[in-house]
Amino acid sequence: CCCCCCYNNMMRSISLFAAVVAVATAASVSVVPLPAANNCSTLMPNVILGGGQISILQGKTIGDCCAACYANQECVAFTSDTTSATDKASCYLKNNLEKTMKTGHTSGIVAGRKPEPGPGPAPPSMWTDACMVNASSYKFCNTSMSLDARLEDLVSRVSMDIAGAQLTARESPSMDDIGVPAYYWGTNAIHGMQNVGCLPGGQGLGPGCPTSFPAPCAQSAMFDPSITKMMGHTIGIELRAYYNAKAHNSLDTWSPTINLNRDPRWGRNVESPGEDPLVCGRYGTAYTQGLQEGADPNVRQATVTLKHWVAYSVENYEGVTRHTFDANVSAFDLATSYFPAWKMLVQEGNAMGVMCSYNMLNGKPTCGNRNLTDTLRVDWGFKGYITSDSDSCADIWRSHHYEGSGENATRDCLVSGTDIDSGGTYKEFLAPAVADGTLDKSYVETALTNSYKMRFEMGLFDVPHKSPLWDIPTSVVGASQNVSLLASRKAMTLLKKGDLPFPKGKKVAVIGTGADDGGILLGNYNGPICPSGKYECVPGVCTQVAALGGGYVNCTTVNKEWNNETIAGAVDAAKGSDYVVVLIQNAFDGGGEGGDRTTISLSPDQIQMANAVLAVGKPAVLLVVNGGIIALDNLTMTAPAILEAFMPGPHGAQAIAETIFGMNNPGGKMPVTMYHSDYINEVDFLNMSMQAGPGRSYKYYKGTPLFPFGFGLSYTSFDLQWTPGPPTKQLFTSAVDATKYTVKVTNNGSLEGDEVVLAFFKPTGEFPTVRGAPVPIKQLFDFSRVTLQPGESTTIEFNLNSTQLAMGDIDGHTGIHPGDYDIVFTNGHNLELHAAMQVSVDEPLKLSTFRKWW
Repeated sequence: CCCCCCYNNMMRSISLFAAVVAVATAASVSVVPLPAANNCSTLMPNVILGGGQISILQGKTIGDCCAACYANQECVAFTSDTTSATDKASCYLKNNLEKTMKTGHTSGIVAGRKPEPGPGPAPPSMWTDACMVNASSYKFCNTSMSLDARLEDLVSRVSMDIAGAQLTARESPSMDDIGVPAYYWGTNAIHGMQNVGCLPGGQGLGPGCPTSFPAPCAQSAMFDPSITKMMGHTIGIELRAYYNAKAHNSLDTWSPTINLNRDPRWGRNVESPGEDPLVCGRYGTAYTQGLQEGADPNVRQATVTLKHWVAYSVENYEGVTRHTFDANVSAFDLATSYFPAWKMLVQEGNAMGVMCSYNMLNGKPTCGNRNLTDTLRVDWGFKGYITSDSDSCADIWRSHHYEGSGENATRDCLVSGTDIDSGGTYKEFLAPAVADGTLDKSYVETALTNSYKMRFEMGLFDVPHKSPLWDIPTSVVGASQNVSLLASRKAMTLLKKGDLPFPKGKKVAVIGTGADDGGILLGNYNGPICPSGKYECVPGVCTQVAALGGGYVNCTTVNKEWNNETIAGAVDAAKGSDYVVVLIQNAFDGGGEGGDRTTISLSPDQIQMANAVLAVGKPAVLLVVNGGIIALDNLTMTAPAILEAFMPGPHGAQAIAETIFGMNNPGGKMPVTMYHSDYINEVDFLNMSMQAGPGRSYKYYKGTPLFPFGFGLSYTSFDLQWTPGPPTKQLFTSAVDATKYTVKVTNNGSLEGDEVVLAFFKPTGEFPTVRGAPVPIKQLFDFSRVTLQPGESTTIEFNLNSTQLAMGDIDGHTGIHPGDYDIVFTNGHNLELHAAMQVSVDEPLKLSTFRKWW
């Protein structure tokens, strides 16, 4: 997986507890011979084989997966995700035999291509913390010395022969001679801890399993970073609990993902916070602050690793993969769309980790581009470490063919500032590169310093352990289900009200693909939610509608495609009910890590089913469950009500049912534009320009969307007014000017509800000083969500600084440009307040200079 050597739901169990060891033993490898006619020599249940991937195939049986691996000469092993409710699942083709324990997965090996691996590994034994043995004999253990002096001492003890392994993820090995334990860098935690097992005696949906939250595509619909910050805090303390219990030797997450939802076809839009740079930045900042800032202001709780730096949004499209793609992006688009969230995360979030991506950018690999690193470190003040994605340093010579050898690729990565290589490149080529003069060892020492510094700053070399972070118990694991449920509720986005909410105590038909499968609500990068490794503890929509509706529920679902017979049954179910829930989803449409979508339409069989059921004419709601958007097309007119749930997480079914029956008033807003399905015929997916075709995102799209960015209704009604009165036209003449707008929000309906106020600036007239660069239609500069009782009012103060009006010129330099602006405050659909603004300067006030390397 990206940024990971392991795939969805991979579990890495390192446990002190006998019970956990027993679980790992129960899940140990058993080798099952296949029939002689099969091309794969063995099947290994409960194992993930191989890091990285050649490709990902959807909807494959284990036999199909084996055949696909055999047909691909690069493939030596495969893994099938058998947690699916059907006999067809995701199939991952691999070119290596790295092995990880994980229930719910089955792996196999192609006969004759590589030696078969031995038995699966036993869980590593409990480690001894650094500086616990003979601590006084090493300067790096002396807490009275400066951090720089301690780091210098430790780095001096690392020879070039072992430096490559020390700079390798996912795990740097121990150095037993000086008492430095192994360290696991890459705990995926997009919306909850992955790469671990459940602990005995814990709390939560699956007792002892880490808390899982809605996927980022759903969380961004909340427009409430405070909830995301709670998630980050939960992940941070759960990481500490695992570390303290010697159950997982990592305090480093390979998350959050903050790449833009550039195009609805990108396979990983499920983990993107949306199409707007400010929303992505605030989401990531909240996550980062929640995770890194803990009970001790002097010791970092855990460390984020932002991914994927940068301009990364291609998986595998028409034969072009992320391992071969050279993203050609204008300086303007980099400065105004692709960079801003990263800058915010570094400067406001104090993020301490960055992951460079697989792709090239304007002719240079991202992990081998010193200009990009200087943008982070010199221009923005980044102080953390940089890791590659899963051996994207190897991509520099193996797939991009930018260099001709592993030694040169290693040099490019280290000289460019990539401290950690997630793969085998540094381990194999670093020492030879230093020995033959290809690489100066000073770059190795810098990388060692940057990476060890992360561990020091989290107190892992401080003895005795005085920080309260060492006291976090395992009882916190899984204990934040209330926060997860709150996020699910706040993510509910009402697109069309119709007859919602439905009354309780009626006959309700719940109809849809996977209508009672909790797994379809989760998204990707799911950690262990249930102790079994599957999702039987996650309730589906049917179950929760039955539990909360107080009436009779007819659940009509298929695990595969709808056909004439099953559609006829669905129609009969609708006819026999008072109300109907039609669930549509794209959990199995081919999008995901390693694969992009070729359509944004609903699958034909689901369209046929939905049309037939809605034609019955009963009061109905179209329930939309999706990662990347589904173009609803004509369903926007035929569905009486539409509820967008995105991927709402393990408590998503409860939040959905509560919303349908009026127990939760939806207040989410669209964090992306919902285009018509023909949109993909109007713009080339591989064209990275934000202005390509009819334009991308609300900033540049010139067409009429099905639902625009920021749209979202409520069961109650609101009003926006200026207070104390409409503002006069404001004039900015310098880079330090600022003004304040005060908006009064009133709930004038009969129900408690949430409203989100979005603040945009809209350039009006001509802007010749941008020298031909695109001018956005409008741009978000702030937002705020409030909760109000019926009849209650509140005021929101929006501060606008002149720097927030920054636009880019054709060379990517940002500045404040003279001209007129319309300042707009809106709830995204029916309410708008407008104020006039003018910037009066003779020349643009430059704010940043773009580093161009092409």
